[in-house]
Amino acid sequence: MASSRSEGSSASSQRTSASPIPYRVGPFDYYPAVLCRCGTKAARWISWSVDNPGRRYYKCANARSGGCDFFDWYEGPTSSFIRDLLNDLRAAVFNLRREKDELQIAVEDGRSKALELDEATQELDTLRRELATVRTAANESEAKLAVLKDRNCRLENERIVLLSLLVVHVVIRHKWQYGIWHFASGSVLAILQYGNLNEIHNKQTHI
Repeated sequence: MASSRSEGSSASSQRTSASPIPYRVGPFDYYPAVLCRCGTKAARWISWSVDNPGRRYYKCANARSGGCDFFDWYEGPTSSFIRDLLNDLRAAVFNLRREKDELQIAVEDGRSKALELDEATQELDTLRRELATVRTAANESEAKLAVLKDRNCRLENERIVLLSLLVVHVVIRHKWQYGIWHFASGSVLAILQYGNLNEIHNKQTHI
């Protein structure tokens, strides 16, 4: 086990908080135990700094909450080849994670849009059914209106015929009454004339 306070401090300042891979074991699942200056078992972490990618180290478990500044490397430094390889792999993992997150967002957005489209389609179907109902009602109303118009036309024709018959009846009756009056007047005049002739004849006879 290599130990270096200065190297540890430098690595600690360059550490990244995100790990490209999950820990296979917990920070305290190791033996034998390494104690920090607090007298408690130190936690064993993995550094993912650019200078020490994948290199494990010990640190006080309570360093951020009043513990000591204990730090020690568990492994020695890696070669430049391994360091560059691990950095490239770490970058690839982070890129894949970012792409995965973007794809998940795109999928959720697609699902949301699909749901909106489905709701819009259902609403459109409802509007189409309502429009069909309105059209059916309008067609029925037009049919009823056509029947009423036809009936009204027939009634108007019947009214005209009745008025015409009434006018003819009045004219005929008037002419008939005028004819009787004319005939009666002529008869009276004839009788009167006949009476006058008889009176004249009688007068002549007496003479």
